[in-house]
Amino acid sequence: MPFIKAIRLGDFPGQAECLEYMLGALAPDMPAETLSDLKEAVYLREDTASTYLEDGLAVPHGRISGLGAEYVVAGISSGGVDWPTEDCRANLVILVAVDRSRVAAYLSILQKIIKWRKSLGGSAAGISPEEMARGLELALN
Repeated sequence: MPFIKAIRLGDFPGQAECLEYMLGALAPDMPAETLSDLKEAVYLREDTASTYLEDGLAVPHGRISGLGAEYVVAGISSGGVDWPTEDCRANLVILVAVDRSRVAAYLSILQKIIKWRKSLGGSAAGISPEEMARGLELALN
């Protein structure tokens, strides 16, 4: 079972500020060097291609070496975050961190997040961080 944290996101001018906030939410739970490696991996992935999927969902992610467990930080934004432009506005941003060697876990988590988002239908806008954490715990278990 991955480490799961759900947070409310503020109004960010762009995805970089949102990512910094979400990565910062991991600071108490992850060693600084590991967090730095994750940040680099997440930004490299975003530079390669946007992690905006559909239906207001963005799943930024990074795979790094030496990560003992999977981490999921889920954020809800009532106004949405441009990911990377206003054409792709994310209301649900789910940051995923997985050890580089655990490819199957990585793919499974991404698949389960997408299925979970589809199960919400149009009701995602009103979900609380607590409801989001519970839903993801059930979906990822």
